[in-house]
This record gives sequence, C-alpha cells and structure tokens, in this order.
Amino acid sequence: MTGQSVTHQDLDPEAWIGGAVAAGIVPIDYAVMLRWQTGTTITGHGSTPNDDIEKVSGQKATIFREFAQRNAHARTATAAV
Repeated sequence: MTGQSVTHQDLDPEAWIGGAVAAGIVPIDYAVMLRWQTGTTITGHGSTPNDDIEKVSGQKATIFREFAQRNAHARTATAAV
C-alpha cells in the first residue's frame, strides 16, 4: 500500500448532515436517507458480508484491503502530481 497512516475521527452525524444541508451540498430530502444510513452504520448493521453486490453487478465483492491494494497506484500517482 502507500505506507501512509489513516486515522478515524467520529463526527456527530447531525453536525455534518446539518452542515451539508445548510451549505446546499445535500438536499433536505436526501438528509433523511443520510441519517438512516449513518445510524445503520454506527450500530454495525450491514457489516456482515453478503452477496448483494454480486447479485446487482455480477461481480464478487472484495474486502477494503483488496480494493486498496488494487488501487494504491492511483493514490500514489495523484500524490506525485
């Protein structure tokens, strides 16, 4: 991979969703979906792998590590520009 570390900072969902709506980045109707999706993620729902991606796309899903390794060149190429 790139050798760069990644850190995670929890943000208050209402703060970033409300800010995105206030800035006009996210329509208010879409904010409802973001609240649902954020709540689902925070509670750990959807973290169990399933075959939904394969059903929709016809391709097997990969774990994030595989995706990151496969696409690391894009990150390093962008950083070099």
